Amino acid sequence: MATEHQFKPLVSEQLLVPAEDLPSDGDRLWRGHRMIWKRPASWVPQLSAWLAPRFRRDGMRRLKPGLFRDLCWDDLDWSRTLEKCLTADIDYHTEELAEAIEPAILRTYHGCRTADAGIYHREGLHTHDRPAMIKRLQAIVEAHPELQAEKDRLPEAIAAVDNKLDQGRVFVVADDQALITEAAHYLIYGSEWISSVLAFHRHVLKKIGAPTLLEIDMPLIMSSFAARREFATQMLREWTRLTCNQPDWSAPINFTFTLRVNIPPECVIRHSHPRELVDPLAHFSTYRVLKAECANCRS
Repeated sequence: MATEHQFKPLVSEQLLVPAEDLPSDGDRLWRGHRMIWKRPASWVPQLSAWLAPRFRRDGMRRLKPGLFRDLCWDDLDWSRTLEKCLTADIDYHTEELAEAIEPAILRTYHGCRTADAGIYHREGLHTHDRPAMIKRLQAIVEAHPELQAEKDRLPEAIAAVDNKLDQGRVFVVADDQALITEAAHYLIYGSEWISSVLAFHRHVLKKIGAPTLLEIDMPLIMSSFAARREFATQMLREWTRLTCNQPDWSAPINFTFTLRVNIPPECVIRHSHPRELVDPLAHFSTYRVLKAECANCRS
């Protein structure tokens, strides 16, 4: 059972001050609004304004804002804590929020390895095209003498990697730290499919381009309702934690959006080249980047 102790009590007026000047209409509140998960100031006031009319008359008394809960940031009890304060059950309000945030824009991230990140600023980010990926793989094999022995075995190696889950899809995450610390193989080796086909020869991929982190302002309308509902769940839990515990840190989030459409170039805000990464394919050892730039950086 969670323990509670007095931390720094808030009255409801103080809690809702940042939301006072925001529109009460949900569409005007979220339409075109830009959110960055790790910057709560970019979405917590909006969520406060959205929640205000959905609180029970005694909702603030039930929430006890400022009363510390000894809970992990993603504990289900944060949802239960909030549910006690709302006019309906948490699932109903979560689905309402998933619909409400559809016209909003969320900063997301994508990891890759490229010789020129400018291509994403010019052409956007495309879904996985298997025939195009096979051509790219063949070009890599042709360009590297140490892979020539694999040419004849390439069709067999391609057939052995029978992973079709990524076809017609592109993946972005809500927190860049999830890529850097848990899934940096996308930045270190590039395409996961190509890396799987080359298997024990994937070290060659480290010679191509530079690890690249793309920042993408993704219109949430591009995502599925199911994904928005799961993200809305995380938003409501984090709002409750921030309101109750008033921590000085933003919760990490390992959240992936699976998109079935190309991301247009105007959504690609910037790119960077991290200098140190954790390689999950090499026993989580530290991979230090020798070439932390691409052709676009030098132009």
